[in-house]
Amino acid sequence: RDALAEEWLGKKMPRWYKPCTLSVKVGQIGAGGATTFAFDRGEVFGWRMNVQGSLERILDSVIPHEVSHTVFACHFRRPLPRWADEGAATLIEHESERRRQSMLLKQVWHSQQRIPLQKLLSIKEYPSDMQSVLTLYAEGYSLADFLVQAGGKTRYLEFLETAHRHGWDRAIEQHYSLEGVGELESRWNNWVLAGSPQIKIPQ
Repeated sequence: RDALAEEWLGKKMPRWYKPCTLSVKVGQIGAGGATTFAFDRGEVFGWRMNVQGSLERILDSVIPHEVSHTVFACHFRRPLPRWADEGAATLIEHESERRRQSMLLKQVWHSQQRIPLQKLLSIKEYPSDMQSVLTLYAEGYSLADFLVQAGGKTRYLEFLETAHRHGWDRAIEQHYSLEGVGELESRWNNWVLAGSPQIKIPQ
């Protein structure tokens, strides 16, 4: 938690007032996790974390992913858009898990399952069907990867705060110098079609 907070926020976070209950199921089962907590008047509390999978994936992917959610929750003190929360948390996962997201993205990118950017940005709750949830994760990871590579982690968080206060178009223009959702979708689309190459930015 300290390491992830320093990576995203540049500083450690205060201790929680009580420990987070952690339930672990180790075995040859699909890696995954869920963290629940509550927001109330700027406070975040009631942490519970459930993780499962092989010991290797739990340690290098699932727990870092779930702890990332807690860092974002403590920083923003409110729920984030689903794509932004899941996408940023997936950035810390093992390469094999990130590769799995990229493969799913390729499968849906030219299909009817693809979620247009305007709709993706507005999703506040997880979709009801599993295929749409998987698509949300894959697109969220790709978009977060694109934005973090283009401007760094600090700018990504500032972008989310501006969007919350003033809307997506203004946030995109202010933090990435693009003309709103339409131009961001075009740039992101071209990047995905090019194979999501490493973005090189001048120092």
